[in-house]
Amino acid sequence: MIRYVRAEHLKFKKTFSRKLLLVVPVLVLLFSFFMNPMYTVTNTFNWWSIFFMPLVIALLSGLSHQREERSVGYNRIFSLPVSLSKVWYAKVIVIAGYTLAMLIFFEVILLLFQMVMPIGGQWSMTLLAAGMLWIGTLWQIPFCLWLARKWGLVTALLVNAVGGIGLGTYVAPLSLWWLNPWSWSIRMMCPTIGVHPNGVPLAPGDALWNPAVISIATPLALVLFVLMIVWTGFVFAGVARSSRMQTEVN
Repeated sequence: MIRYVRAEHLKFKKTFSRKLLLVVPVLVLLFSFFMNPMYTVTNTFNWWSIFFMPLVIALLSGLSHQREERSVGYNRIFSLPVSLSKVWYAKVIVIAGYTLAMLIFFEVILLLFQMVMPIGGQWSMTLLAAGMLWIGTLWQIPFCLWLARKWGLVTALLVNAVGGIGLGTYVAPLSLWWLNPWSWSIRMMCPTIGVHPNGVPLAPGDALWNPAVISIATPLALVLFVLMIVWTGFVFAGVARSSRMQTEVN
């Protein structure tokens, strides 16, 4: 499996995708600071959960698909004596690793920012929020890869953006938030960072401060991630086998 991951990692070498992982955290933090320095931390994590994580995941997934399409429409992979399901898993693992690295980089620059500017926020809580944000959006990686392969980059971007900004934001404060996967990471930002899904800091005593949502959303997100990666890997391998058979017939 390590060889598959290394191969997928090399495909991102010297690409826009890697630059994206460095540029986005800096831009989000600076934009949030200049909008309102007092609420830099709450605004930043709110935007991460609602818009920027879904956007980055969809972009990385779509760009990964486009890179393969340019390589003779996946035919090179389909013709190799490799485990096609492992190829798919490696794609997911690499993108998951990149999003984790992006959030770690964000936490580092946030810490440096907090050392020189009075923007508030406990670093331990922001670290927890970053971890919950990563876990809560893992399932979107195989989902967006599948969307991009099925209908293209634009579709993946639109679906994930609407899911986060529209469905996620609307459902997150409701009692049935757990039914909508896009709301999981958004809802977990409430007790960790103290921000309402609409971007307003939570008032003392607000029901959204309840930390029990973390123990509900975390296993839900991990289970959905496993189900999504297994299902999409099975679909990818099935398409590849059909392509191979068609090639042999021709």
